[in-house]
Amino acid sequence: MPKIDNEIVIDRSPEEVWAIVGDLAGVTRWVPGVGTARMEGMRRICTMEEGGAIHEEIADFSDERRRYRYEQTVHPLGFKRSEGTLGVEPHGEGSSRVVWNAELEFADPSHEPQFLGMLEQGYAGALQRLKEVVETG
Repeated sequence: MPKIDNEIVIDRSPEEVWAIVGDLAGVTRWVPGVGTARMEGMRRICTMEEGGAIHEEIADFSDERRRYRYEQTVHPLGFKRSEGTLGVEPHGEGSSRVVWNAELEFADPSHEPQFLGMLEQGYAGALQRLKEVVETG
């Protein structure tokens, strides 16, 4: 089962970074391709700019630990399973490290070679955008 592990160091405090990451409906600010996002309880529903939808069940959300888990129950790529964690940790004086780990299982395993690289680039691009959003205020 493919895993995608990404992290990035951001030159802002964990509290400043978590203010963005922990705003679950605010992913439109830093995840490229997400047109709208809304929360229904602990379910996040994202509509992609091209029209597809992603539904995520959010669990273990903790402001204190600055992390949460998610499971994508609806995704345009039709995963059999997609889940991950996002967390913000202190990193030196006044900086943060954001860690995003995901595990994916394609419903059709033949899609893995076609889409895995694209997904890895997407996660890395989202973290780079997060860095830009947080550091430029």
